[in-house]
Amino acid sequence: MNIRISIKILITLFLLGGLNSKAQLAVNNNGSLGLQIDDGLVVHSEGDFANMNTSSLVFESSGEPHLEFDGDFTNGTSATLTAGLGLLDLTGSASQDLDFGGDDLYNLEINNAAGGIFTRPATVNNEVQFTTGDFTTTDANLLTFETGATAAGATDASHVNGPVAKNFNTTALFTFPVGHGSTYNSIGFTPDGTSATTMKAKYNFSQASNVSSLGTGICKVSQLEYWDFTRTTGSGDGVVTLEWDAESEVTTLGELLVAYWDGTNWQNGAGTASGSTSTGKIPSGSSMTSFNKYTLGANPCNNPLPVELAYFEAVAMNNEVVDVNWVTASEINNDYFVIERSKDGVDFAPVDSVDAHGDGNSFDLQNYGFIDDQPFNGISYYRLRQVDFDTTYSYSNIEVVNFEGLEIISLFPNPTAGEVNIVVKSSESGTLALTVYDAVGKIVKFEEFEVTEGNTQISNLINGANGKYFISVIMSDGKYYDYDVVLMQ
Repeated sequence: MNIRISIKILITLFLLGGLNSKAQLAVNNNGSLGLQIDDGLVVHSEGDFANMNTSSLVFESSGEPHLEFDGDFTNGTSATLTAGLGLLDLTGSASQDLDFGGDDLYNLEINNAAGGIFTRPATVNNEVQFTTGDFTTTDANLLTFETGATAAGATDASHVNGPVAKNFNTTALFTFPVGHGSTYNSIGFTPDGTSATTMKAKYNFSQASNVSSLGTGICKVSQLEYWDFTRTTGSGDGVVTLEWDAESEVTTLGELLVAYWDGTNWQNGAGTASGSTSTGKIPSGSSMTSFNKYTLGANPCNNPLPVELAYFEAVAMNNEVVDVNWVTASEINNDYFVIERSKDGVDFAPVDSVDAHGDGNSFDLQNYGFIDDQPFNGISYYRLRQVDFDTTYSYSNIEVVNFEGLEIISLFPNPTAGEVNIVVKSSESGTLALTVYDAVGKIVKFEEFEVTEGNTQISNLINGANGKYFISVIMSDGKYYDYDVVLMQ
């Protein structure tokens, strides 16, 4: 026998008892029970919400009946969820699994920084509100916006990681609330007409394939990001709008264009950009009829979309030189690199230059290196300036190398006929204490030396029988060094 319980009655009882007006429930509706949430009521499920077997959850078709839930939501395949004008609100503090059983929703909101994961496809008829936290979807567990549904409030802190579908039957713009990780990277679509069409979008923070296959009027495409944007049903065409942020590394708005993959080449979708280099949008210059992959392109090639630098580093070697090396993941119209050095991290000067490999165009890893044998005493700052054939350039990150203190950078000759030379590199004046021991540990010599900023060479004479001696050097900054020296007179 079906039993229908109105949550409104429960709320009334709570109010009469002097409790809060919000019902606090942990719901496991596992029989054939009917639960109804009436207009204006807020029900809060403190744990998982399960609507199983032949049970039903009904939202009234007036006002905004509201169900908050802190745990996972499961609506069984044989159970019924009647959306009405209801709002389902994720309010947990740990990630929440979402299985709405294939039944449509009216309103959906995420208020959980830990996010919600769709474990079954879901369709929203009215609105998805992004407050905090991300939804995670897959092609198999897709979030679909019905024809009248909208997305509100998507930001870096709240969007969809994964694919999103939208059903169209009007010419209104829809902005797909997609992104990755902690960034929101939308793509928009404005249909030409009102024919029934479904579009699906997904953002990828990675390089698309075939970025060197370029059509007429396009000289390069981004190697940092792209959108999968496909038409899954219908035949509607329309304007595609791309959005960029600081991760896109845009530098020249006037040369940006919408680029799309036609199955053979990346083609020029034109467009006029608005915004700034750190954030903005660009709609295609006309209605698009090809849907596969989209990304930012440029023509002419002054936008460093880029030479893509895999890494750049500068490392102190042997206490006397700096090994500067870098790797590019891709290069387009790359002419050469300039290694720049600074003593204060502000004023940089060129040290040397290195030509690009081959013709400056590559989509394989390219390795480069340079040895600086005259670094500054103390701290040296290094950066890389990459220069295109048209003289435009961009800078790498800054690397810091520290030679502060006193360092022994060489001891020679060894074996020796008696004279031992020690070269000390120092960023300031200091002292060192040198002790020579024979093979049985007896001290045969002790002496202190003054060193000045820069390189200081100290000559010392060992007198004694042939054999092995041990030299211990203690610096004024506490560093110490031990050497074995063989005396052969």
